[in-house]
Amino acid sequence: MKIQFITLPSAWGRDVQHRLFSQSSSTLVVLFPGKNYSCELPLLYYATQVALQHHCDVLQLEYGYQSARTELQTERLHLMVEESVKAIHHIKDQYKQIIFVSKSLGTVVAGIAAEAVDASSPIVQLFLTPLDSTVSYIQNTVNSVIYGTADDLFSDKSVKALEGLQNSEVHAVNRGSHSLEVGNARDNIKVMADVIGVYETFFKKHVLSFESKL
Repeated sequence: MKIQFITLPSAWGRDVQHRLFSQSSSTLVVLFPGKNYSCELPLLYYATQVALQHHCDVLQLEYGYQSARTELQTERLHLMVEESVKAIHHIKDQYKQIIFVSKSLGTVVAGIAAEAVDASSPIVQLFLTPLDSTVSYIQNTVNSVIYGTADDLFSDKSVKALEGLQNSEVHAVNRGSHSLEVGNARDNIKVMADVIGVYETFFKKHVLSFESKL
């Protein structure tokens, strides 16, 4: 496996470095971090590990404001999307399948980006702790969702809107916060183990089934 960086200019005045784990796969998994939740933090770190175990290549995105070590201004969200799409287009022709894994604000970026990326097959999504504004993207894609029942950024109305969706598998973490934490460290590790189980099922379903059709 090779690890390399795709370095591109950013509207925030600093180059961004997107990390690519490459192992000659036909499937690319793209990770969209949260506003203050990088790809090195547990939910996305283990998503990377499970994707690699399923023989995918993985692209970990970095946002321009993160590289510039500054705060995100909401009105510049479209620039995050544009720069994310540019990074994906830089390498997408090498792949037959693209999967998005996103966290929090990244679920909105991923939802918009999926509509802009010219992929050879529909993009499957794994939404981690989505926001209320992510619901329309969940309703219109093939996906899995993991949210915490104590997450005040994902309302009861949004939870209700996911009921009965044919193309979505929804997993609720009881008492889970916006980071899917439930209290003490030992219980958090148990939750993480359950989340990894969802990852394994997700990648087994969407990677192995896709490759069997090639």
